[in-house]
Amino acid sequence: MDTKPEETKPKSLWGYGIAAVYTVFALSTLGIVAFTMTQKIELVSPDYYAKEVKYEQQINRQRQTNALEQPVTCVLSEDGQSVKLQFPAQSANVQGTILFYRPSDSARDQEFAIALSADSSQTIPTAKLAKGLWRVKVTWSSDGRDFYNEFIVMV
Repeated sequence: MDTKPEETKPKSLWGYGIAAVYTVFALSTLGIVAFTMTQKIELVSPDYYAKEVKYEQQINRQRQTNALEQPVTCVLSEDGQSVKLQFPAQSANVQGTILFYRPSDSARDQEFAIALSADSSQTIPTAKLAKGLWRVKVTWSSDGRDFYNEFIVMV
């Protein structure tokens, strides 16, 4: 009699492989969720809904601004140290605000009150502004009429 030892089949590792794939999938999903929860999400402005309701007034301001014979101009100085806004010479009793809006970081926004010099201009230093793209939003009124201008400035 020939007695051969019984051949043993190799044990299947499929169960361990499937368990490892599910474990890696679950851990990576949890990691992505944890990462996204730590990211800062900013709205354009915290009161965007209230601003949307007032948008019709904004359209009227822009129409009146477009009807001006001499528009407001915004020029960055050659050395980049200041921004000069030139208002129409015929404007009287100009009041309003100049908002330097940073699209990439609303925490850096800066607002200035309009205080014109004798030549109907205002110069704003850029030393405290971060380098990059800024939207200069000028909301102003003169002689009971409201106006709005917007400029893009690279500081």
